[in-house]
Amino acid sequence: MRTWILGWKRLRVVVGVAAAIGVVFALEAWTRPPRGLRSPDKSNYEGLPETTPAIVRPKVYSAESARLGPDEPVIGVVAGGRARAYRRAAFERAEHHVVNDLVGDVPLTVTHCDLTRCTRVYAGDGVTPLQMTPGGYQDGMLLRALGRLYRQETGRPADDPDGPPLPYRTIPFEITTWSKWRAAHPDTDAYLTPLPGPITSK
Repeated sequence: MRTWILGWKRLRVVVGVAAAIGVVFALEAWTRPPRGLRSPDKSNYEGLPETTPAIVRPKVYSAESARLGPDEPVIGVVAGGRARAYRRAAFERAEHHVVNDLVGDVPLTVTHCDLTRCTRVYAGDGVTPLQMTPGGYQDGMLLRALGRLYRQETGRPADDPDGPPLPYRTIPFEITTWSKWRAAHPDTDAYLTPLPGPITSK
């Protein structure tokens, strides 16, 4: 009888510990931000080298082969008669905040800051991508272009709020879901990730 009681007590302890661990994991999953919408973290910018390159002319996928969930947030842009969706989660890390691209032969740069949730799209002239790179953080994301730092939100020089702005024009964009963007632009393509990964064209 004593052995049975001791065994029962041990079983209760094991079950109690397992239940506590389950509660901890459930709480962690419940409080975790959705994929691509993690809690803003300024340390994302700390130690960012001045020479951090941008993503240039990344691989894009047709609407049919882009493996995106219908509710996936995207940054939609139309330029030169072409539509392109940029998966917002692909801009999560500071070194991925700037994408220099060509859409419909229009050179444009899509920028997104995970800390301020600020998105800006700049366009220029010519036939080659703009040369803009991540420039760090100073009460907002900075962009490095033409040898100078500019504020992402305003396009003004970081060291002179009244100085001449970026010599690029801003163009309209739309932050929406993949399903809504694709419904409005059936011929769109999509930028999914700055890194090699399991997402591949069919």
